[in-house]
Amino acid sequence: MKYCLRCAREIGEGHNFCPYCGTPQKEIKKPSLEQTGNNVKSKVPIILGVVFTFVILFLVVIFAEKPNVHQANSSWENKTNLFQEKSFSAPVISVSARQILNDFNNNEIRAGNQYNGKRVRISGCAASIDNAMGILSVFINSCGGEFDLDYVHALFPNSAKDRLSRLNRGQKVVVECDIDDGGDVLGVSAENCILK
Repeated sequence: MKYCLRCAREIGEGHNFCPYCGTPQKEIKKPSLEQTGNNVKSKVPIILGVVFTFVILFLVVIFAEKPNVHQANSSWENKTNLFQEKSFSAPVISVSARQILNDFNNNEIRAGNQYNGKRVRISGCAASIDNAMGILSVFINSCGGEFDLDYVHALFPNSAKDRLSRLNRGQKVVVECDIDDGGDVLGVSAENCILK
């Protein structure tokens, strides 16, 4: 027996339309396994093309950004050289790491007026010597040991790499820097530094 596809009433064999509701009685063909496989096979090149395009775009972005990073480093180096030339004509303030850190801890506004943007010679101990992401830096504390939590974060140009490589943690150092910003969470930030 055959039943209507719409109203589910019993209709005889050989009817192309339901005698009750008039619905055509063509059976819905389900795609065969072979047809499904062909559909998937036809989509594979499209998917691969999209993935390939994204990979190419990703590589282009990475390589396009690399010169910008190099340009930023070059401009920082140029800025550093300019500051070095300029800084020797201005008077240099001599201070210990302990004193400058205390000054900023006691009154950040007053210490900022006194030190920010000025050339300062700082004496202390090298708590850490880093080359993180191509930026040479030395964290200088007041030689108070492990519990010395504030630092002068001194940034150096790449030309200082050889001299910085000879430093050891805990060693006494004297650096001359431009104070960029005092009162940071980590202490005082200094740039354009040279090791004395």
